Amino acid sequence: MTRFQVRRKLRKVCSKAKYVALGTLSIGQTSVNRSGSRQGIGKATLNFLPTYFQNKYTWGAAVIGLGTAALTLGVLSPSASFAATVVGTELVLSVDVSGSVDTNEFNLQKQGYVNAFRNPTIQNQISALPGGLAATLSYWSSGAVQSVPWTFISDAASANAFADLIAATSRPSSGSTGIANGINFARNLLDNNDYVGNRRVIDVSGDGSENVTSDANLRAARDNAVNAGIVINGLPILGSEANLDTYYRNNVIGGSGSFLIAANNFSDFGNAVTQKIGREIASEQPVPEPLTILGSLAAGSFGVALRRKYNKQQQKETAKV
Repeated sequence: MTRFQVRRKLRKVCSKAKYVALGTLSIGQTSVNRSGSRQGIGKATLNFLPTYFQNKYTWGAAVIGLGTAALTLGVLSPSASFAATVVGTELVLSVDVSGSVDTNEFNLQKQGYVNAFRNPTIQNQISALPGGLAATLSYWSSGAVQSVPWTFISDAASANAFADLIAATSRPSSGSTGIANGINFARNLLDNNDYVGNRRVIDVSGDGSENVTSDANLRAARDNAVNAGIVINGLPILGSEANLDTYYRNNVIGGSGSFLIAANNFSDFGNAVTQKIGREIASEQPVPEPLTILGSLAAGSFGVALRRKYNKQQQKETAKV
């Protein structure tokens, strides 16, 4: 089994474990309601947890479900050679090199990304990002290619090294404007690498609208990526096509916290991309996974149940005296 297959397997197991645990709680809630002893428990909230876990059978089922999930993860955990690196953000720089982008404009785009990662403010933000940043760069037109490999960036030195890799790239193609192809390729890069990020982001920049496939197919590519937990941000380069920023807003960007920063022209691209990358990698507190939250709630509820049991025992002993 390759490290990519292991990584996908682990993600599937985490997802299944989460729903198994939540399903266990849902079944227990239904059984309690049917017994008539816990009527009025809200299904839309987790407020039922403390009283729910007083039922020793449903508590046991939840423990078994969570324990089985943890054991499964332990069995499937890859060896050291297959272990993924956990980072704050996985970032794909997805850059337009279609025929509407001339050589000078291509160089302005490339230099904009180089300057951004050499910017001291950006480097300080990367240093403050919990877990650091894993980044790659892809050029797209009718098709797409990965021109810079996945690189772990955690400080000024590694940011400068990544900037040097971008500076060394050459233009791979000059075809039509295939934004959907760029998004689909970027998603594949995020699904097949050696990193696991708290956030997964695609940074799309370009100077025109989709003309390889339909806008409906472009939106489908965006929606598929968003449904996979990916955020797509946009950097439309204005001047060649009217209302391109509106087009990107309606057809390209998506996901929780997604945003758009437009460059007035290619000469303004450097300033815009620095702002955009700075916002994308701004230090954030990682959001706990649902299974982690569930485990914390279960532990807290178990503590409440034990405390109540202890209090009842104390009352019985006091009564005997």
